[in-house]
Order: sequence, then structure tokens, then C-alpha cells
Amino acid sequence: MMMKKIGYSISLILLIIFFSSCLSERATPALESTDKIEIRIYEVFGMDCPACQGGVEKLVNKIPGVIDSEANWEKKQIVVRIRRGEEVSDEAIFDAIRRANFTPGKRTK
Repeated sequence: MMMKKIGYSISLILLIIFFSSCLSERATPALESTDKIEIRIYEVFGMDCPACQGGVEKLVNKIPGVIDSEANWEKKQIVVRIRRGEEVSDEAIFDAIRRANFTPGKRTK
């Protein structure tokens, strides 16, 4: 009986380790070399809560050439990482912000 409990405990620990490593790999995107990316920052007005961030990020991330983006409702901005050499216009970013029902400001970087 004691051996079964030890066996179950070991199995449970191994499953926890396995699943936690899988989740951490998915949650952390592969970082590209900084010489291969361009970082731009845009003002975004109208985001009032953390839930707002996801909608604008989703639309900006669909733009060809965009690696990823991170919106911050408190700072009222979105940071966009773009593959260097890709033609991504500011207007494409502004359009995605508008389609998410927010008001684009200026590009600050």
C-alpha cells in the first residue's frame, strides 16, 4: 500500500514537471536577434482596461512583417516588433488600431 502511494506521488511530480515545462515553452516566444528586428512605439487612445490590450494586439499581429506586439493600457501605447527589412507602414498599424475601435496617436519611436 505504501509503495502505491509513493508511486502515485512520483508520477504526479513528473506530470507537473512535464506540463510546466510545456507551458513555459509556449508562453515564451523565441526571441530573434535584435539586429533583425525594428521596435516601434505608437500611442493608442481609448484603452480603459487590461482586456482592451488583447484586441489591438491581435489585429496588429496579423499585419505581415510584424513579429509581435505588446499593448499597455496604462501607458496608452503599443510596442510593435517588426522584422527588419519588411515594409510595414505606419498607416497599416494605425488602421489595425482603428479596427480595434481605438484612436491611434503618433508614432513615438
